[in-house]
Amino acid sequence: MTSNLAPGLLAIHSDRMEHLRDTVFGWLRANPLRPLEQETFLVQSNGVAEWLKVSMAEQMGVCSGVQVTLPARFLWRVYRQVLGPQGVPRRSPYDRLPLTWRLMQLLPALIDEPAFAPLAYFLKDNSAERRLQLAEKLADLFDQYQVYRANWLSAWASGDEVLIDARGQRHALAPDQIWQPRLWRALRVACADDIRDSGRADVHRQFVEALKRPELAIALPRRVVLFGVASLPYQTLEALGALARHVQVIVAAPNPCQYYWGDIISGRELLTAQRRHQRYSPRSGNLAEVPFEQMHAHCHPLLAGWGRLGRDFIRMLDEFDDVHATRRDFPTLRVDVFSEGEGDTLLAQVQAAIRDMQPLPGDADQRPRYDARDSSIRFHIAHSAQREVEILHDQLLEMLASRQTSADGDNEDQAALQPRDIIVMVPDIEKFAPAVRAVFGQYPRGDKRHVPFQIADVSARRTNPMLIALEWLLHLPRQRCLQSEVRDLLDVPAIAARIGIAQHDLPQVAQWVEAAGVRWGLDAGHREALALASAGEQNAWLFGMRRMLLGYANGANDDYAGIEPLAQVGGLDAALAGSLAHLVDCLTTWRRELATPRTPAEWGAVAEGLQRAFFKPVDEDDQLTLAQLNASLQTWLQDCADAGFADPLPAAVLAEAWLGPLDEKTLHQRFISGGVTFCTLMPMRALPYRVVCLLGMNDGDFPRRGERADFDLLALPGMDHPGDRSRREDDRYLMLEALLAARDRLYISWSGRSVRDNSAQPPSVLVAQLRDYLQAGWQDLKLEQITIEHFLQPFSRHYFEQNGLSTFANEWRAAHDTMTPAEVATLPRYSPEPGAALTLAELGYFMRQPAKQFFKRRLQVEFADKALTGMDDEPFALDKLEHYQVTEQLLADEGPPEAENAVRERLQHRIARMEREGRLPIGELALRMADEWVEQLEPVRTAWLALNRRFPRSPDKVRVILPCEQHTVDDWIDQVRMDGDAAVWIQLNPGRLLDNKDGKLDKSGMRVHKLIDPYVRQLASSAAGRPLTGYLVARDCIVQCAPIAQAQAREQLEALVTLWGAGMDAPLPTACETALALLAKDAGAARTRYDGSDFNFGMHPEGKDACLARLWREYADLAAEPGHDDISRRLYEPLRDWVAGGTQLFPLNHVFAQTPNP
Repeated sequence: MTSNLAPGLLAIHSDRMEHLRDTVFGWLRANPLRPLEQETFLVQSNGVAEWLKVSMAEQMGVCSGVQVTLPARFLWRVYRQVLGPQGVPRRSPYDRLPLTWRLMQLLPALIDEPAFAPLAYFLKDNSAERRLQLAEKLADLFDQYQVYRANWLSAWASGDEVLIDARGQRHALAPDQIWQPRLWRALRVACADDIRDSGRADVHRQFVEALKRPELAIALPRRVVLFGVASLPYQTLEALGALARHVQVIVAAPNPCQYYWGDIISGRELLTAQRRHQRYSPRSGNLAEVPFEQMHAHCHPLLAGWGRLGRDFIRMLDEFDDVHATRRDFPTLRVDVFSEGEGDTLLAQVQAAIRDMQPLPGDADQRPRYDARDSSIRFHIAHSAQREVEILHDQLLEMLASRQTSADGDNEDQAALQPRDIIVMVPDIEKFAPAVRAVFGQYPRGDKRHVPFQIADVSARRTNPMLIALEWLLHLPRQRCLQSEVRDLLDVPAIAARIGIAQHDLPQVAQWVEAAGVRWGLDAGHREALALASAGEQNAWLFGMRRMLLGYANGANDDYAGIEPLAQVGGLDAALAGSLAHLVDCLTTWRRELATPRTPAEWGAVAEGLQRAFFKPVDEDDQLTLAQLNASLQTWLQDCADAGFADPLPAAVLAEAWLGPLDEKTLHQRFISGGVTFCTLMPMRALPYRVVCLLGMNDGDFPRRGERADFDLLALPGMDHPGDRSRREDDRYLMLEALLAARDRLYISWSGRSVRDNSAQPPSVLVAQLRDYLQAGWQDLKLEQITIEHFLQPFSRHYFEQNGLSTFANEWRAAHDTMTPAEVATLPRYSPEPGAALTLAELGYFMRQPAKQFFKRRLQVEFADKALTGMDDEPFALDKLEHYQVTEQLLADEGPPEAENAVRERLQHRIARMEREGRLPIGELALRMADEWVEQLEPVRTAWLALNRRFPRSPDKVRVILPCEQHTVDDWIDQVRMDGDAAVWIQLNPGRLLDNKDGKLDKSGMRVHKLIDPYVRQLASSAAGRPLTGYLVARDCIVQCAPIAQAQAREQLEALVTLWGAGMDAPLPTACETALALLAKDAGAARTRYDGSDFNFGMHPEGKDACLARLWREYADLAAEPGHDDISRRLYEPLRDWVAGGTQLFPLNHVFAQTPNP
């Protein structure tokens, strides 16, 4: 079979990518190349590249002998083939990255010239980082000039400081912009003679001239296919057009309209010209006969409003496409492959109207009717990006659960929808990626709600743990080295492997780091380098490591050289402390290394050493990352060498130069997977998918705002050319591509309600235009029919009501189930394990928090906050809990009692130990706190010591065993002291027992709930026939607790144990402090104590407790519970009465001269 491989440019147009694919593949099969000869495909995105490869493998059995590359890269390779490697270097010195470092070399020498005054102001501080930012901006701008304004650069190179518009007219540059042509000339002069004219514009011009020769002595690819490209610079089309004289160039162009629409805005006379496409002759007649002022009404509004990018490309393509020659030389090739039919669904009808360039019907009767069952286009209104993703997950599950996925539901042969048939596009994937991972990643593979997914387009520097860690290390001189940051380094497998810490050892390391008091900073020198020398070394990493290593060497013995040992470190796990010390030592060493500016060549050696010091690859991905890092580093070093750049640079510039190129988009990045694809809305990526979802379509977020520099001459008024790129015009065409890419459903959502006040928020102007078009173009269509407003929370009741919105989050259903009392499942009566006994601590805990005891003991549920780890700030102040804990430890009964005149010294010694542990604030603040503690606690400990001397003997603990009707109380009463036959117990309470601000010893201000534990002690000892007087030494007084009559104590203890048993069967409707206020006949105080008050800022409402809040949201709910008053009275009235009659208050300096009678 003879293949038709005649040179020429063949343009194939279609509104569907699959039609373009089938036509191109059909042509390739009919006209094959020779064996082992490669097919060349040019594409502009990795999505199209993967889709082509997969399609070729499916249709041809294998995808082999195919090269898929970017047009720019292909053309540069062909430039070298045609013009020779001597005339065209492997890499142009004017490419963006090499040009950046040439500019870094040139800028310091030029900014003193008057013309460069605008740049001199920006670079006045001589910062290498600012110079790099400017150089990158200028390199990117000159790269665009080479592609889109080659005539400007040619004029500038010849000395003309002008701009040339699309009509070829020259305009003088403004005085504040003449530095641009002068900088371009300086760049050319700085290049060697053999590469000075090797810029893209110069090489392109030579290439076009060379291809005008009828014969070439070099071998070029015999066929090139440009596929799926909706926009190209004129320069690239011109190169392909020139190449078509010797090569068969096939341009498979996606075209939304089958009629010529390149001038739908420009004027009616151009529509009568003979073009390659069919004459536009819709049902309304010939547009050549339509008055000019009515032209806008005879084109499709969405095509006219969104299609400028594609319109300019089609117009430029027609300059190189000779349709008559194509049909003559390639008679079997179909060049217009458009779909047919009006469409059965709303989505298909919209696409057909665009394809046929149908304007909105002027007569309402001519509009098609909307079928209310049609779900092919849906709009969803949410409150946030997180909710958009949650709603999407539910909607996709509903689609995947239904076998018929076509909107009309009539196609019984329609294949079941698969996750790979769905694409989700958003304006900024970095913003949505965390929400996508949280929502779609929460269900394991075995869960029926699991939807496989892949997130494309995320930056490697933000997702690759090794690159994130490396970037952090390169900025080490500026880092504070917070505890959490250094621990995050150990979460990187390659670093953990290098340091020698296994993954399962990380929790142990975290505990040691927290216990050692590490907060931030490597050592005192590091803090001094950050201008924080006054912070010293307390709570730094070296501070913590010394504590760990001394704890291993010395155990829990005394401090050494001002270091308090951390006794937790020991045993077989002690080697972890050595590994952690090695990491801290590496960080300290490399902080000093990276703080010194170096030349690029010196940085090359340092960078390699940094990799060796911190990274040990553990898998293939790590090895690939290190290979990419090495390649990027060598490329940067070569660029600097070629540019002659050898200035010293800080490590921050190295980081950007080294890691920046890794974020460059390539065709090798994965896009298509077996799951739902999440990606950024990007040009030329609108592949055909059965379901296309657009999220985040908010006003202001899409179309996105293009960021152009003030010195970007492409943005000047009157300087635009056909084919110019504009971010907002790109986004408009993206919207059109997305609309045309959907085959079954188009799903659009935005945050249409404020998360604060539920006020309406507008969608993107493009979404609004689409909605207006739909409402105006179809009969019986109301936007409310195709718009679903969702609620703020996924657990809203509306999702679980009959005929409500759908959701698959069945975990929330139980919160809204309404059942009759008979249907409510009740717990069986509590039955303790055989031999189990009640302790006094449990009874005390129950009295303080009966609801919490029920959750903890009966349901095995604790709502307590998880212990925090990874605290990054040294203590500046202590909260109430921390203050209580410190006070408790300062007053703790440890070691032999000291003399009364040594109390201050003992307290100061304990405070000094806490300072060595890093638990107190740094500097003067700690000294003030220490003085306050000593002044406040010296009288307390002195009083406690005096009582202990008054009762000098310390007998054994008193055992109490009290069988009650339902449970047995079995415990020990400790802290017992004796004087002769008189026995007492003496306890320290680090808190205050009185609310009296005037310091008076008055029981009216007694905090009764703080005497629960002494009360339970007295009940047990008295009921057991061992009555004891108790002394509770607090910060503001001493409470003498009288014993209780044995019969009374026995009765009250039996009642308490009975209530405890009832409290294990079901939560008792009471709360301790609220009940005590209620017993005082003060309902208002009870309500305030439970609900809180705006006027009591220091009081924590009792109802905020997680267990109480779960049961009774506010006091009114608690008070409405049957038995609330009775239970409160039965549980707390004996306590209140005992405090009133069985306790006596004394000042701290009171001398107890007589032995109390039992």
